[in-house]
Amino acid sequence: MKKSRVIAAVVAALAVASSGLVMANAAPGAPPAATAESSSVPPADCGPGSSPETGLQGQVPLADRESGRSQDGYSCNLELLGSYQGEGTTWVNPSYDHCAYNATSFSGIPTKESQGVQVIDVSDPQNPVLTDNLTSPAMLQGTWETLKVNEARGLLAGVAVGPVVGALSFDVYDISEDCARPRLLNSFAGTDLTLPASTVNHEGAFSPDGMTYWSASFAGGGLTAIDVSDPTSPRIIGVGTVGLPNHGFELSEDGNRLYLSRAFPAGMTILDVSDFQARKPLPLLREVGHVAWGGPLAVGQHTIPITYDGVPHLVAVDEFAGEAIRLIDISDETNPKVARQLQLEIQQPENTQTAAADVAGNGLFGYEAHYCSVDRPADPTALAWGFMQSGVRVFDISDRDAPREIAYFNPPAQTGRNAELPGSEHANGIIVTQSSGVSDVRDAGPLGLLNAGVRANLTADYCTSPPRFIGPDQLWVSCQDNGFMALQFTNDAYRTP
Repeated sequence: MKKSRVIAAVVAALAVASSGLVMANAAPGAPPAATAESSSVPPADCGPGSSPETGLQGQVPLADRESGRSQDGYSCNLELLGSYQGEGTTWVNPSYDHCAYNATSFSGIPTKESQGVQVIDVSDPQNPVLTDNLTSPAMLQGTWETLKVNEARGLLAGVAVGPVVGALSFDVYDISEDCARPRLLNSFAGTDLTLPASTVNHEGAFSPDGMTYWSASFAGGGLTAIDVSDPTSPRIIGVGTVGLPNHGFELSEDGNRLYLSRAFPAGMTILDVSDFQARKPLPLLREVGHVAWGGPLAVGQHTIPITYDGVPHLVAVDEFAGEAIRLIDISDETNPKVARQLQLEIQQPENTQTAAADVAGNGLFGYEAHYCSVDRPADPTALAWGFMQSGVRVFDISDRDAPREIAYFNPPAQTGRNAELPGSEHANGIIVTQSSGVSDVRDAGPLGLLNAGVRANLTADYCTSPPRFIGPDQLWVSCQDNGFMALQFTNDAYRTP
C-alpha cells in the first residue's frame, strides 16, 4: 500500500503556546495536470415574467452599464420575494432555519451604523427584518470567508479576518434555540469579549459533526484545528501547513478527509485529518492526493463533497481568471480526475476582451465564480452559484456529463451608492481596482489590482455568498451591495426533488 506523505508535523495547542510552532514542510511535487470535457453549458430557457440578459450568458454588457439598464437587474425563472439591504454585506454569509447572517466589511467600521454581523429574521420571506447585531471581536472585525453554520449542532462561528488576513479571535454562537437572537457561548467574564482561540485566518469551516472548526490562513498554507466539542471553551488542538497558499475547503462526512482548495497554483489537495478527528495527542496532517488546473492566474476557492450513484466527487470552484467550476471524480483519492468543467459564455476564452471592457472599474473581480451549494449531497439535481458580476446562477447537474442552466437572478446594480453601503466590501472595501490602465484583469494578476482608495463603480453587484435551497421552490442568498434576498423559482424551473 502506498504510504501517505506527511506534509507537516502538528503540535497540540499548549505545546504551541509554550514552545513555539513545530512544522516540517515537505515541498510538493509537480501536480498532475487536469483534463475535462467541454466547459460550455447551455444557457437557460427563460419563461414568462423573466427579464433576460441582453448579451452573452452571464454578461452585463458595457452598453447596459453606461445606459443604466444594469440598475434594473436581470432575471430568468427566478423572482425576488423580499430583501434586507441594510448597509451592504461582505464575502460569505450563511443562513439557518428562518434566519440569515450578513457579515459587514472591516473597512466600513469607522462609518457603519450597523456594525458586525447583521442577524436577519426571514420568517416572512417577503419582509425580512433585522433583529440583532453581533459585535464580539471576530464578528466586529469582519469574518471574510469564515462565517459558517453547523446544522447538526445549531452553531454559528467565525474567526477574525479583517483586511484579508487576521488572527486570534474566534467567536461561537448558539442559534439552535432562537436563530434570530444568537447567544455568544465563549464570552469572557460576562462581556462580549472572547479569548483568543485561532492563529492566522482567511477561510473557515466546521467538520460535519460540529466538533471541530477549521481555519485556513491563505498566506503560507496554514491550517488550524479548533476543538469546539465544548463551545463555551474552544481550544486549538493543532496547527500545520501545506506549504502552498490555500483557500476554502469542506470535509468528508466522517471528518477524516479535508478537501482543500489551493490558490497558487490553482487546484485541490485531499488531506487525511483523521488524527485530528480522533483527537490524537500529536496529530499529523497527511496528503492523500492532489490535482491542479488552469492558467497562472487561476485561484482555487472552495469545494463541496457530493456523490453520483455512490461515486464520490467534489464540486471545486475557482474565483479568478474565469475558470468557474469543476466536477472532480475522487473515487481514487490518490489520483483525483477532473470530469467536467462548467463555464458561462462570457467566461470563454474568445470573450476575454469583451469581458475586460465590461468590468473595467468595478473592482478586482470580473465575471468570476465564488461560492456555491447543491440541493443535496447525494445525487444532486441542482447547483446554485454566486458570481461576481454575473449574479446568482442555477444549473441542473443531475447528469454530470450534460449540465444545463435553468435559472438566474442578477440583482439591480447599485451604481453611485457607494457611500450608502459601508458594509459592502465591493462598494467600499480594500480590494478595488483603478478604472483605467488595465486592459484585462488576467494581465494584471490578483496582487497587481490591490489599490485602496479607488472605489468600484457598482455597475454590477458581487454575489459572493453560497445560495441556499429553501423548501420546495425558494433560494436564499446575499449579494454584497443588495444584501440579503429571498428568491423564488418560477415557470417550474426547479422544485425540490
